Amino acid sequence: MIHHFKAEQTDAGLNFDIQLDKDKKVYCFIGENSVGKTNLLENMAKIFICSHSIWKEHDDNPGNLDSSIFSCNKQLFDNSDLPKNFLINGEEIHFAKILSHTENTTHANLILWNHSFTYIGAKERGFTQNIDKNHVKILGDKYDRFVEAFTRSFRYMTGQTVEDTAIADWFNSRLIINPAYISQDENRLFEVLTVLELMQALEPGLKGLIVKKNGEIRPDISFSEGKLCFNRIPIDKLSTGFVSIIKIFQEIIAGYGGWGGLHGETDLKNMDGVVFIDEIESHLHPKWQYRFIPLLKKFFPNTTFYIATHSPTIVSTTDEGEAYELIRKGNDVTAKRLGNPREWYLVDVFSQGFHVDFDEMEETESEAPSLADMLRNFSEMVKDYTIRKDDGLKQKIEALYQKILPSLPKDDPRRRSLDSLKGLVR
Repeated sequence: MIHHFKAEQTDAGLNFDIQLDKDKKVYCFIGENSVGKTNLLENMAKIFICSHSIWKEHDDNPGNLDSSIFSCNKQLFDNSDLPKNFLINGEEIHFAKILSHTENTTHANLILWNHSFTYIGAKERGFTQNIDKNHVKILGDKYDRFVEAFTRSFRYMTGQTVEDTAIADWFNSRLIINPAYISQDENRLFEVLTVLELMQALEPGLKGLIVKKNGEIRPDISFSEGKLCFNRIPIDKLSTGFVSIIKIFQEIIAGYGGWGGLHGETDLKNMDGVVFIDEIESHLHPKWQYRFIPLLKKFFPNTTFYIATHSPTIVSTTDEGEAYELIRKGNDVTAKRLGNPREWYLVDVFSQGFHVDFDEMEETESEAPSLADMLRNFSEMVKDYTIRKDDGLKQKIEALYQKILPSLPKDDPRRRSLDSLKGLVR
């Protein structure tokens, strides 16, 4: 997979030289606003697609795909979309060289990948509308499903928004037709069940999303009063966090289902693939953030994830060589390896990864512990609690939280950090 990415003059005017440890399943990027996290993901994804075997024509490749997918390809080869020059894993590729191959969409000497691919942007992730009865989508054939998944990823990675009804339409198109009318190889109910399985793995308290009726495993999703409902709640009335997590899981499965459908693959968990996720923590409670990356690694063992985040909680779950801070000097962006954040105290994640210096905080009276000391102790106690669920320690954490709280105004960034850590204690 991509472990060295170098690009000059991206559409945001940035130059990237990003070196990563090889053979990791997660690469997590952090950094200040405007450092280039989203632009990095977008350009890595664009170049990944440009170097994909999908464009190489041979007997088992989808040469008869809908023309919309090839219009996406042509858009990618516009001067304003791709960097002038780029290097992937030591192989230098020039824009002009790619451009010369666009007429027949065949880049025989540029093929680097044949993996499944999904890009999940952050725009409007916590929002969805319900089914539009005037625009009900029917499940298409394997080429239709691939084009739908591909173009949705394309819209995300080029900064566009995706249809408001995309989630509801995806579920609806796989549930609306009686399975008795669908041949076994065309039944995509397993895709819906896989999304629900992921949701229940992330939050064990979400019971009943999958039920067994008459010997068959079925999703507990209903259609009522013209609305698609989860646990009898219309999908457009779910919390932003719930919608956000459904979108992430649904986009991964939709992408893998689209690519896998071309070759009859149904084991979506074990497909070889790459997934890009921007601002993975958007709208998610710290408890879900803490579980997210370990779940993705366990559930998709053959997938490589490239993730951008602002969350110390997300970073604290990464292992050696998985977390990187982007450093920008002028228009040049490099990556600093963060080591092994999983072994750090959470206070160290804040200080080393996000440069929040608790030692600069004002001290209280000399006889009492300083605010910085209390915050540091609070972080260490929370870290200890996530390892050993001790009720006595939980009470001490609550007492210290109440002691710190009066010293931090609601708009103080340290208050947000404190509440984020408190959210891990359940």
